[in-house]
Amino acid sequence: MNKWFFLFCTVLFVSGCTSNASKPAAQPAAAGKEYRAGLHYQRIEPALETRSSAGRIEVVALFLYACPHCNELDPKLDAWLKDKSAYVDLRRVPAIVGPPWADQARVFYTAEKLGILDTAHEAIFSAVHEDGAQFAGERSVLDFFLGQGVKPADFAGAYTSAEVTASVSQARVMTVKTGIRGVPAVIVNGKYRTAQYFTGSQETLLEVLDMLVEKERLEMTASAKSNPEQ
Repeated sequence: MNKWFFLFCTVLFVSGCTSNASKPAAQPAAAGKEYRAGLHYQRIEPALETRSSAGRIEVVALFLYACPHCNELDPKLDAWLKDKSAYVDLRRVPAIVGPPWADQARVFYTAEKLGILDTAHEAIFSAVHEDGAQFAGERSVLDFFLGQGVKPADFAGAYTSAEVTASVSQARVMTVKTGIRGVPAVIVNGKYRTAQYFTGSQETLLEVLDMLVEKERLEMTASAKSNPEQ
Protein backbone atom coordinates (compact mmCIF):
# COMPACT_ATOMS: atom_id res chain seq x y z
CA MET A 1 0.00 0.00 0.00
CA ASN A 2 1.62 3.26 -1.10
CA LYS A 3 1.99 6.26 1.16
CA TRP A 4 -0.56 8.39 -0.72
CA PHE A 5 -3.24 5.74 -0.52
CA PHE A 6 -2.67 5.27 3.22
CA LEU A 7 -2.94 9.02 3.84
CA PHE A 8 -6.04 9.19 1.69
CA CYS A 9 -7.81 6.42 3.59
CA THR A 10 -6.86 8.05 6.89
CA VAL A 11 -8.41 11.33 5.83
CA LEU A 12 -11.56 9.55 4.67
CA PHE A 13 -11.91 7.86 8.06
CA VAL A 14 -11.42 11.06 10.02
CA SER A 15 -13.87 13.02 7.89
CA GLY A 16 -16.70 10.51 8.03
CA CYS A 17 -16.82 9.29 4.43
CA THR A 18 -16.95 5.66 5.53
CA SER A 19 -19.40 2.85 5.05
CA ASN A 20 -22.58 2.96 7.09
CA ALA A 21 -21.51 -0.26 8.77
CA SER A 22 -18.63 1.51 10.49
CA LYS A 23 -20.86 3.83 12.47
CA PRO A 24 -24.45 3.84 13.76
CA ALA A 25 -27.02 5.08 11.28
CA ALA A 26 -29.22 8.04 12.08
CA GLN A 27 -32.63 7.21 13.48
CA PRO A 28 -35.31 6.98 10.79
CA ALA A 29 -37.93 9.68 10.61
CA ALA A 30 -41.08 9.21 12.60
CA ALA A 31 -44.32 8.17 10.93
CA GLY A 32 -45.72 10.98 8.82
CA LYS A 33 -42.27 12.01 7.57
CA GLU A 34 -41.51 14.41 10.39
CA TYR A 35 -37.90 15.50 10.09
CA ARG A 36 -36.36 17.29 13.03
CA ALA A 37 -33.63 19.88 13.43
CA GLY A 38 -30.65 18.49 15.28
CA LEU A 39 -31.44 14.94 14.14
CA HIS A 40 -31.98 14.97 10.38
CA TYR A 41 -30.54 18.41 9.65
CA GLN A 42 -28.89 21.36 11.39
CA ARG A 43 -29.22 25.12 11.17
CA ILE A 44 -26.06 26.97 10.08
CA GLU A 45 -25.25 29.98 12.22
CA PRO A 46 -24.43 32.44 10.87
CA ALA A 47 -26.01 31.68 7.51
CA LEU A 48 -23.64 31.44 4.54
CA GLU A 49 -23.73 33.71 1.52
CA THR A 50 -25.34 32.23 -1.58
CA ARG A 51 -24.81 32.83 -5.29
CA SER A 52 -28.40 32.43 -6.43
CA SER A 53 -30.46 35.37 -7.61
CA ALA A 54 -33.49 36.63 -5.69
CA GLY A 55 -36.40 34.21 -5.67
CA ARG A 56 -34.25 31.14 -6.24
CA ILE A 57 -33.00 28.55 -3.76
CA GLU A 58 -29.38 27.45 -3.77
CA VAL A 59 -28.59 23.81 -3.01
CA VAL A 60 -24.88 23.07 -2.62
CA ALA A 61 -23.76 19.45 -2.84
CA LEU A 62 -20.41 18.85 -1.12
CA PHE A 63 -18.64 15.73 -2.34
CA LEU A 64 -15.38 13.88 -2.87
CA TYR A 65 -14.75 11.95 -6.07
CA ALA A 66 -13.22 9.01 -4.14
CA CYS A 67 -16.24 8.71 -1.83
CA PRO A 68 -18.48 5.78 -2.88
CA HIS A 69 -21.54 7.39 -1.26
CA CYS A 70 -20.94 10.56 -3.31
CA ASN A 71 -20.65 8.49 -6.46
CA GLU A 72 -24.00 6.89 -5.66
CA LEU A 73 -25.77 10.14 -4.74
CA ASP A 74 -24.57 12.28 -7.63
CA PRO A 75 -26.99 11.00 -10.33
CA LYS A 76 -29.81 10.96 -7.77
CA LEU A 77 -29.34 14.70 -7.26
CA ASP A 78 -29.65 15.29 -11.01
CA ALA A 79 -32.90 13.30 -11.05
CA TRP A 80 -34.13 15.17 -7.96
CA LEU A 81 -33.51 18.53 -9.64
CA LYS A 82 -35.50 17.83 -12.81
CA ASP A 83 -38.86 19.07 -11.54
CA LYS A 84 -37.33 21.81 -9.40
CA SER A 85 -35.01 23.58 -11.83
CA ALA A 86 -37.45 26.49 -12.15
CA TYR A 87 -36.64 27.63 -8.62
CA VAL A 88 -33.59 25.63 -7.44
CA ASP A 89 -29.94 26.16 -8.39
CA LEU A 90 -27.85 23.04 -7.75
CA ARG A 91 -24.17 23.80 -7.27
CA ARG A 92 -21.51 21.17 -6.65
CA VAL A 93 -18.50 21.99 -4.49
CA PRO A 94 -15.66 19.51 -3.89
CA ALA A 95 -15.09 19.30 -0.14
CA ILE A 96 -11.51 19.76 1.06
CA VAL A 97 -10.16 18.64 4.43
CA GLY A 98 -6.63 17.66 3.41
CA PRO A 99 -4.12 17.52 0.51
CA PRO A 100 -5.61 14.43 -1.27
CA TRP A 101 -9.00 16.13 -1.30
CA ALA A 102 -7.46 19.31 -2.74
CA ASP A 103 -5.93 17.29 -5.58
CA GLN A 104 -9.35 15.97 -6.54
CA ALA A 105 -10.93 19.40 -6.19
CA ARG A 106 -8.35 20.72 -8.66
CA VAL A 107 -9.49 18.08 -11.16
CA PHE A 108 -13.06 19.37 -10.82
CA TYR A 109 -12.11 23.03 -11.29
CA THR A 110 -9.72 22.22 -14.13
CA ALA A 111 -12.57 20.54 -16.00
CA GLU A 112 -14.73 23.58 -15.29
CA LYS A 113 -12.01 25.94 -16.53
CA LEU A 114 -11.67 23.92 -19.74
CA GLY A 115 -15.44 24.02 -20.32
CA ILE A 116 -15.90 20.24 -20.20
CA LEU A 117 -17.29 19.77 -16.68
CA ASP A 118 -20.75 18.74 -17.89
CA THR A 119 -19.31 15.63 -19.55
CA ALA A 120 -16.15 15.16 -17.47
CA HIS A 121 -17.82 15.14 -14.04
CA GLU A 122 -19.44 11.74 -14.47
CA ALA A 123 -16.33 10.47 -16.25
CA ILE A 124 -14.15 11.43 -13.27
CA PHE A 125 -16.37 9.46 -10.90
CA SER A 126 -16.20 6.53 -13.31
CA ALA A 127 -12.41 6.73 -13.61
CA VAL A 128 -12.03 6.59 -9.82
CA HIS A 129 -14.62 3.93 -8.98
CA GLU A 130 -14.51 1.73 -12.06
CA ASP A 131 -10.94 2.14 -13.31
CA GLY A 132 -9.18 2.67 -10.00
CA ALA A 133 -7.71 6.05 -10.93
CA GLN A 134 -5.93 7.93 -8.15
CA PHE A 135 -5.74 11.63 -8.97
CA ALA A 136 -2.83 12.92 -6.91
CA GLY A 137 -0.87 15.58 -8.75
CA GLU A 138 -0.58 16.83 -12.30
CA ARG A 139 0.98 13.73 -13.84
CA SER A 140 -1.77 11.42 -12.60
CA VAL A 141 -4.43 13.73 -14.02
CA LEU A 142 -2.93 14.41 -17.44
CA ASP A 143 -3.87 11.07 -19.02
CA PHE A 144 -7.50 11.50 -17.99
CA PHE A 145 -7.80 14.90 -19.64
CA LEU A 146 -6.01 13.70 -22.77
CA GLY A 147 -8.66 10.99 -22.93
CA GLN A 148 -11.30 13.73 -22.85
CA GLY A 149 -9.78 15.28 -25.97
CA VAL A 150 -7.94 18.10 -24.19
CA LYS A 151 -4.61 19.23 -25.63
CA PRO A 152 -1.62 18.96 -23.28
CA ALA A 153 -0.89 22.68 -23.40
CA ASP A 154 -4.52 23.56 -22.65
CA PHE A 155 -4.57 21.16 -19.71
CA ALA A 156 -1.33 22.52 -18.26
CA GLY A 157 -2.54 26.09 -18.58
CA ALA A 158 -5.81 25.36 -16.83
CA TYR A 159 -4.47 23.03 -14.13
CA THR A 160 -1.92 25.54 -12.86
CA SER A 161 -4.01 28.66 -13.51
CA ALA A 162 -4.60 31.29 -10.85
CA GLU A 163 -8.35 30.89 -11.39
CA VAL A 164 -8.33 27.17 -10.58
CA THR A 165 -6.04 27.72 -7.59
CA ALA A 166 -8.40 30.38 -6.26
CA SER A 167 -11.41 28.09 -6.73
CA VAL A 168 -9.68 25.31 -4.79
CA SER A 169 -8.91 27.76 -1.99
CA GLN A 170 -12.52 28.95 -1.89
CA ALA A 171 -13.75 25.35 -1.74
CA ARG A 172 -11.48 24.72 1.24
CA VAL A 173 -12.84 27.78 3.05
CA MET A 174 -16.44 26.84 2.29
CA THR A 175 -15.90 23.31 3.60
CA VAL A 176 -14.85 24.78 6.94
CA LYS A 177 -17.70 27.30 7.05
CA THR A 178 -20.37 24.69 6.40
CA GLY A 179 -19.29 22.74 9.48
CA ILE A 180 -19.73 19.36 7.80
CA ARG A 181 -17.97 16.32 9.22
CA GLY A 182 -18.28 14.04 6.23
CA VAL A 183 -19.57 13.69 2.68
CA PRO A 184 -21.90 13.60 0.89
CA ALA A 185 -23.46 16.65 2.50
CA VAL A 186 -25.95 19.21 1.24
CA ILE A 187 -26.39 22.87 2.15
CA VAL A 188 -29.77 24.52 1.52
CA ASN A 189 -29.80 28.25 0.85
CA GLY A 190 -26.83 28.77 3.14
CA LYS A 191 -29.09 28.09 6.15
CA TYR A 192 -29.28 24.34 6.64
CA ARG A 193 -26.96 21.35 6.36
CA THR A 194 -27.97 17.74 6.03
CA ALA A 195 -25.97 14.67 5.16
CA GLN A 196 -26.14 10.92 4.90
CA TYR A 197 -24.56 10.62 8.34
CA PHE A 198 -27.64 12.46 9.69
CA THR A 199 -30.32 10.66 7.70
CA GLY A 200 -28.91 7.14 7.55
CA SER A 201 -29.89 6.65 3.90
CA GLN A 202 -29.82 8.63 0.68
CA GLU A 203 -33.54 8.20 0.20
CA THR A 204 -34.18 9.93 3.52
CA LEU A 205 -31.55 12.53 2.67
CA LEU A 206 -33.49 13.48 -0.48
CA GLU A 207 -36.73 13.65 1.50
CA VAL A 208 -35.12 15.97 4.04
CA LEU A 209 -33.79 18.03 1.14
CA ASP A 210 -37.33 18.26 -0.26
CA MET A 211 -38.61 19.45 3.08
CA LEU A 212 -35.92 22.11 3.52
CA VAL A 213 -36.37 23.44 -0.01
CA GLU A 214 -40.13 23.66 0.49
CA LYS A 215 -39.57 25.41 3.81
CA GLU A 216 -37.46 28.02 2.01
CA ARG A 217 -40.07 28.40 -0.73
CA LEU A 218 -42.79 29.09 1.80
CA GLU A 219 -40.62 31.65 3.62
CA MET A 220 -39.77 33.39 0.35
CA THR A 221 -43.43 33.49 -0.67
CA ALA A 222 -44.46 34.90 2.69
CA SER A 223 -41.70 37.53 2.51
CA ALA A 224 -42.77 38.56 -1.00
CA LYS A 225 -46.38 39.00 0.12
CA SER A 226 -45.42 41.10 3.12
CA ASN A 227 -43.00 43.24 1.09
CA PRO A 228 -44.65 43.57 -2.35
CA GLU A 229 -42.45 46.48 -3.42
CA GLN A 230 -39.17 44.61 -2.96
